[in-house]
Amino acid sequence: MSRAYRISVKESVARDIRAGDEICTQLELLGILSPEAMGQLLRAELGQRGFEETDDGKLVRQQGDLTVTVDPCNGEVSVKTVAEKSVVVEGQREATAWDDVGPLRKTVEDHARELLAKELEKKIQKENDKLQEKATASLEQHLNDLQPELAQIVNKVTREALKEKAATLGTITEISEDEKSGSMTIKIEV
Repeated sequence: MSRAYRISVKESVARDIRAGDEICTQLELLGILSPEAMGQLLRAELGQRGFEETDDGKLVRQQGDLTVTVDPCNGEVSVKTVAEKSVVVEGQREATAWDDVGPLRKTVEDHARELLAKELEKKIQKENDKLQEKATASLEQHLNDLQPELAQIVNKVTREALKEKAATLGTITEISEDEKSGSMTIKIEV
């Protein structure tokens, strides 16, 4: 008479997971001066705001998991966030075999391990999806905080470019600026 044997397999998987999100946009810089001169003004303003120049000429600022990269040559802005996490998932699966030794038992145990491995992979994927959602939410929050600063940078570069352009047209006699409204009046003698 045959007896049923319960085969129990238990597995634990540890993995480092990583998720990230990135968005690119373009600064709307007016062509008041040559592209090189506008790039120099942008480079100077970004340097004052904590951006550091890389070997390829781009300016980068790192804040925690957020990286903002600006290409002063064309005004392209890239905002990137990365989240990392170590995950440990565990699981157990039971199966029934009619022999406690032999090839049938091994086949049943292998099948149970295979199913358990798939379950654990699904759990890891769920954790990865949660981490991705967290990274995306973090990026959205940082973008909301960054947009006013980018607008201030563009306005300051535009004001400086207008001052330089006015100086090439004649002698500047008066400059009045209202930071709150963003208006600027330049009087020149030609």
